[in-house]
Amino acid sequence: MSVSQPDVDRMKSLSMRRLAELFFFVLFMSQQTGIAAPLSDNLKEQSFVTSDRVRLTYITGGSGDIDLIFIPGWLMPAQIFQPQLEHFSKKYRVHSLNPRSQGTSDIYRGPRLAELRARDIKEFIAHLKSKRFVLLGWSLGVMESLDYLTRYGQNGLMALVLIDNSIGEGEPPKARRNKRSKMTQAQFTNYIKEFSRAIFKTTPDADLIETVEKSGLRLAKNPSDAFDVLTKPYEREYYRDAVYATNRPILYAITPRYIEQSQLFVDKHPQGQTRIYNDAGHALFVDAADEFNRDLEAFLTTSEEAEKISED
Repeated sequence: MSVSQPDVDRMKSLSMRRLAELFFFVLFMSQQTGIAAPLSDNLKEQSFVTSDRVRLTYITGGSGDIDLIFIPGWLMPAQIFQPQLEHFSKKYRVHSLNPRSQGTSDIYRGPRLAELRARDIKEFIAHLKSKRFVLLGWSLGVMESLDYLTRYGQNGLMALVLIDNSIGEGEPPKARRNKRSKMTQAQFTNYIKEFSRAIFKTTPDADLIETVEKSGLRLAKNPSDAFDVLTKPYEREYYRDAVYATNRPILYAITPRYIEQSQLFVDKHPQGQTRIYNDAGHALFVDAADEFNRDLEAFLTTSEEAEKISED
């Protein structure tokens, strides 16, 4: 059976159209799922399913008998901690979670969000089969780590690292009306694009900016869903009490805005340490990655030594 030239041309046109459709579909999906910059060979992305059937992804790597478990901030992807994952995977098992609706994890628009995000940390630790771990929370991850400890206790916790957020100490900030939840999609998109750069004082790698931006924009069609993530049904004292109920070493790593809280903290907590990063932005572990990694390494060493002494 012979095929005429017009038929050949039509087949070619159809093939090109299908290729174009496939290309734009892949492009669209990459924007929706928050595909990140490439990971190094010693790190990989994995996933697990929570008890309410939400698929959460995380970056993992390294080896050892201590797990470093990183919880990122509001709308941020797991890959924000890549400088730490790369550095500490040489000695520890490292894991950075993509919380609900962040990074490449499933989007969640249901009730009881604060409670579920704390439970996700518990189930993440159980999934990792971690017996000894250090929990490191940044920004909103500070509050969610402290919520986890309040709800589920300190079993297996070797130390705690709280990065650049309030811990409920000192004078409360002045209340202000929050109109952000009423943003349109376009307003929210512009807000996230600015926010994704404002958290850094330096200019990080373009791939990281793109990854942060894509993660932040996953809820752009419904900005109120994004701001619901920030809503916590507790007074600020809830987090302060959680800090002082924790009888493990705690490192409070901050920018200067939290100096007053850090001074009160180290005066009150017998195993509290603080480090101030004067020349860094909110994502201080990116801006001052080498300094932060050195400080964290020293803290982990002293925490391990304290653990051995207590066992003796």
